[in-house]
Amino acid sequence: MPPRALETGRLPMNKSEVIFFGICVAFFTFMLYSGLDLAGLGRAGEMGSGFWPLTALAASALLSVVLLLESVRKFRRQTAPGPDQTPEEAAELRRQRITVTLSVVCFLAYLVAIPWIGFILGTLLFVLAFALALGERRKWVLIVSPFLVTAIIVAVFAKFITIPFP
Repeated sequence: MPPRALETGRLPMNKSEVIFFGICVAFFTFMLYSGLDLAGLGRAGEMGSGFWPLTALAASALLSVVLLLESVRKFRRQTAPGPDQTPEEAAELRRQRITVTLSVVCFLAYLVAIPWIGFILGTLLFVLAFALALGERRKWVLIVSPFLVTAIIVAVFAKFITIPFP
């Protein structure tokens, strides 16, 4: 790792991250604009079914703007590129890319599987697969986390907010 990365624990920002955060800002802003029709749903004085999606989209858009501004600022502050990557840095970068790819594949498989196997079973399997994709190997975490996360999600959405599951 470069000396600066050892101090901060973060690798230097690159142009692809600026582009990614820009795409995130565009996506969440578009979805927020498209979802504004949901704001009028429900009864007067109650938080309707449009409140939570709009809140999540607004928070996502705002946080994406913050990340975009931070990445642009870091990108501009960078000095001339340092020496070529060491084999250790290249291996770490490859491991990080594999982890992100596996995480995205897990999430897409989860979205595709929910209509066929249901939300609860799909969430159990997704949390387990996601933990494995992130490199978790402790057996107790792999056993407890799917049940705990699924129970919390069901409790919050089905019991407190009363949103039906697919």
